[in-house]
Amino acid sequence: MESPSTVICDVCESQHRTTHADFWCPECDEGLCSQCLKYHNALKATRAHEVISVENYKQLPTSIANIAHHCSQHDRKFQMYCPQHESVCCPLCIRANHANCVGILSLEEVIQTAKTSVLLESLDQNLKDIKINIEGVVKDRKQNLSEIQKQRQKFHDEIKQVRNKINEHLDTLEKRLLQELYAAETKVKSQIEDLLEKLTENTENVNSMENSISTIKDYASDLQAFLGSKMIETEIQKYGTFMQSLFDEGSLRMIDINSKIDNKITHILLNATSLGTISIESSSPLVFMKSGKELQAQTRSLQHVPPSTINDKIMTLQRKFDIYGNTGCSISPTGDLIIIDHGNYGLLIYKEDGTLKNKVHLSTQNPVDIACIDDKTVAVSFQYCKQIQIIKISTKTVERTLKTGGNCYGLCHSDDHLLYCDTGSGIQKVNMSDNCSSILVKDNFLSAWSYVATYKDKIFYTNCNQYTVTCCSLTGEKMWEYKDQLVSFPRGLAVDKDSNVYIASSGNNSIIVLSSDGKKARKLLGNDNGICQPFGLALDVKKENLLVANHNVPALYRLS
Repeated sequence: MESPSTVICDVCESQHRTTHADFWCPECDEGLCSQCLKYHNALKATRAHEVISVENYKQLPTSIANIAHHCSQHDRKFQMYCPQHESVCCPLCIRANHANCVGILSLEEVIQTAKTSVLLESLDQNLKDIKINIEGVVKDRKQNLSEIQKQRQKFHDEIKQVRNKINEHLDTLEKRLLQELYAAETKVKSQIEDLLEKLTENTENVNSMENSISTIKDYASDLQAFLGSKMIETEIQKYGTFMQSLFDEGSLRMIDINSKIDNKITHILLNATSLGTISIESSSPLVFMKSGKELQAQTRSLQHVPPSTINDKIMTLQRKFDIYGNTGCSISPTGDLIIIDHGNYGLLIYKEDGTLKNKVHLSTQNPVDIACIDDKTVAVSFQYCKQIQIIKISTKTVERTLKTGGNCYGLCHSDDHLLYCDTGSGIQKVNMSDNCSSILVKDNFLSAWSYVATYKDKIFYTNCNQYTVTCCSLTGEKMWEYKDQLVSFPRGLAVDKDSNVYIASSGNNSIIVLSSDGKKARKLLGNDNGICQPFGLALDVKKENLLVANHNVPALYRLS
């Protein structure tokens, strides 16, 4: 939005004359005609003011042009800047609202390099990066549309070939399946086109902000440039968050249409109830977005990145926690580190910087493992009492108790379901909405101190006595099983974004990383690195922080 089309000379207006302004003084916040400009330049109080033409003033966005140089509350000129509150202040503001603030700066010194600041250049670069991200996503989505159309045509032809071999009895079934096929394509196409429309809108907004930055550099006052940069920075963060959300929410997952023709259709015509099935599957995105915050707000790049291998992995110690007797741990959605204090029957909640944030005493003895349901609620398993307690952290109360068939050890939470290891039975699944329980993976030899984790479309669990790590589908079918002398008494486990599996090998005091296909393993840390009887593991996939519940001294590591 531009500044008003007509600007009046404020000096003339104060003398009851209406004269069009030819110039604008940002510091006086007034328009000036040519005659009044001469007096303005002659006065000692105003001769140093930087005056711009009205035409240039009109090019400033309204949000920038409306930034005043005077405090509206006290009618005094802004002279200081409070870094603590990130606000400009007049002398009366300092006295009224910032008397206890430390580090008050001279506004003149703060804004003198506003137009040439790294921040403004960084914002300009970030806008360019966002545009590149949008262009990459648009290209990726269009390619996906093209692949879907090819897949649809391929399966359409296959359906027609099968249909030509059978009699008229299957006309109704063919029509039904084709409708499902086109409906699947329409659904996916609609989703992608909606996303493309949003990206187009964002591109227009980004272009607008680019233009704003250009005019700020050319025509805005220093204060306007400084505060305008802050405003644009906020908008850029919104667009950056939006772009990141596309990745986090699965909007960039590759989508395929699959069709499976029933082999029995050619043999059993009269009893057939379906010609085939149509399904929509999604896989990992082919684009990867790096967080601008993690790169010091310098760039957000969208690029094709191959999955990391276990040979690339390094664990770097961040901090240790002085707790003895730890069997389980978890990381909340807000980044808090939660550790089971097995010996004192409690939960210890730490901030990421290692500061103790909260303690929760448990009324039941021998807690084993913990899973975060959300940022306020956790589930805790207990060694002998055959129950799981759902605990609200803020009130330190048990909201409900889930009875288990056998002794319960490791547990995890995913998609409103709780998975837990039931000794001698297998992996149990509980619907948190109605508390209905069912056996997901049957394993009559599942031992005590077994743990479970889930990531994307797979379930992973350890069998402590069998020395095995098993990977299953979400429906419980075994995909692979790993057993080797490198792993001894495996307990807790965690999975990174590339589906590499981290294992707490308690029997030989080490942390092992296992490839996503279960074929290769590598020792990351051992007893000489401070690993002693590791039990639970918890991984913050986004930040790549791995929390290890050593029985003696738990520790936080950074994966790289």
